[in-house]
Amino acid sequence: MDDIPDLVEDLGTDSVPELVGEEKITSPSPVGLESRTESNSIRATDDLGSFSKSSLGPASVPLNDNDNDAEKTKKIPITIITGYLGSGKSTLLEKIGKRSNKRLAIILNEFGDSSVIEKSITIKDAEKNESIQEWLDLGNGCLCCTVKDNGVAAIEQLVENSKDHIDYILLETTGIADPAPIAKMFWIDQGLSSNIYIDGVITVVDSEHILTCLDDVGGHWHREHNHLITSQATNKEDLTEEEIAQEEAKLKEGITTAHLQIALADTILVNKVDRLEGSEEKLDEITKRIRDINLSSPIHPTSFGDIDLDKILDLHSFEANVEKLQKAINFQGGSSFHDSRIKTITISFDFFTSEEQFQQIEAFLQYVLWESTVNSKTVEIHRMKGLLVKKNEKEVDVRVVQGVRDTYDIIEGGVLIDGVTENKLVFIGKNLSHDDLMIELKRFLK
Repeated sequence: MDDIPDLVEDLGTDSVPELVGEEKITSPSPVGLESRTESNSIRATDDLGSFSKSSLGPASVPLNDNDNDAEKTKKIPITIITGYLGSGKSTLLEKIGKRSNKRLAIILNEFGDSSVIEKSITIKDAEKNESIQEWLDLGNGCLCCTVKDNGVAAIEQLVENSKDHIDYILLETTGIADPAPIAKMFWIDQGLSSNIYIDGVITVVDSEHILTCLDDVGGHWHREHNHLITSQATNKEDLTEEEIAQEEAKLKEGITTAHLQIALADTILVNKVDRLEGSEEKLDEITKRIRDINLSSPIHPTSFGDIDLDKILDLHSFEANVEKLQKAINFQGGSSFHDSRIKTITISFDFFTSEEQFQQIEAFLQYVLWESTVNSKTVEIHRMKGLLVKKNEKEVDVRVVQGVRDTYDIIEGGVLIDGVTENKLVFIGKNLSHDDLMIELKRFLK
């Protein structure tokens, strides 16, 4: 148990916020959401990593149950912390545990070579000076290799059994993990009367090596430093030939897991800046390169994971906070990194004047996300967000758009704030072009 940080002190009287609003999450298929009893050996990438289109059509899931407000269970936020092995995730967790006034459950899903498939989670109550241990059975492997039916259900059970002792959950992924399937698991699950909700994705990068990592076309650096799934997977026998081939194909074109972790991040920590030579100039270079990939998330330089907790916790990144989202997407232009690798593109267009245009924009989003096609060109969308406004003489209707890979959500009930003068959509992905997106948009939008 030495690898689990000390967890925390007493929490004040403030309650954990509940989700509000009539929200829905839409994905091409509801496959994988029906049952919580499937085999432990099924991998997340089989069931939730990539939704395939289905004749069943889109799955729209309400995010809250209004049948009995008096019996509503408080939802516990969960923050996903991702980054390569050695980037400083564990140090960050220790800092959070020492500084936070929340009662935390910290889930470490790096099982190493141990055959033990259970991991103890400790929740410390400083007032009573006692610890409560729950055993989280994640089935055959770590959380990032386990289907939602086991991983999320186990965490929900932990919350249910220890709800008087937990205020917040931190989930540390393995270094080689693509955070998108994990984020989608929790995001979709909060539509199924879950007692947890995803707060955000924090990506920690090692400032000493991140540029070399991102420049590693072919995978030579990754192989040398054991940053491949074949090097770090807990159960190598569970890896499929397809997964190994997919990683090799991405590395050949210069797309690494670091690209995916940065693309999905709601906040990015450039850690170990104390080790940079020519720190200011080097940090500027790193920041620019990260901005080329993800233009909409804040970047914070850190040493030893030292950062104000309000910059990484309680972000509510998947909710309808118009003001916060406006700040995130209020960038001009797109990426300056003009190649086929992952980058950010922002498109802007006039406010809507009719309800029909909301339907048209949804058809546009479904085509781009589900067909992975823009202006007859193949693309990959990793993260998407935006603001949509209908404004006429009678009303103002503001909606927030959130998307992770092929799953999206259009959240109603926003409030128009000063400075919002046009609709905006931000796409983070591969092979994106501003002109192509505008051509495709105009094809749907009338």
